[in-house]
Amino acid sequence: MSNKPPDDDSWRSVPPPPRPPHMPPEPDASTRDPRIPEGSADYSAALADSAAYKRGDIAFEELQRRVLARALPPHHLGDAYLMMTPPPPPPGMLSSFNPLRMPGDWRGTWGEVAMTLFAGDITHAEYERLHAAAHPDCRR
Repeated sequence: MSNKPPDDDSWRSVPPPPRPPHMPPEPDASTRDPRIPEGSADYSAALADSAAYKRGDIAFEELQRRVLARALPPHHLGDAYLMMTPPPPPPGMLSSFNPLRMPGDWRGTWGEVAMTLFAGDITHAEYERLHAAAHPDCRR
């Protein structure tokens, strides 16, 4: 028996946490935001709201109401984890890094809102306002 991991990346995948019962069902593939790359967990609902805000269709207060209505818990590793930037690949290495690819363990957590920041739909200051409203006890 070998202690070597399989040659493919199947051993690396972490299944996403179960979707909280208070959240709406996941959208089907036809409603998935086209900005979300292949291999990403879905955060289309959060992007739809942040895009509506960015277009000026809704005010910040309405965006905040919608975000708070989702009652997304903090990621179990904390908000600082969500804000960590992955290191660049070594020189000469191709990377499949895409800042819009959300890890599966972020689904159903505050990570969905963090992704709207990375997508450029909200500013860091707006993200901080939303985070303070949703998780007033989180360390910043």
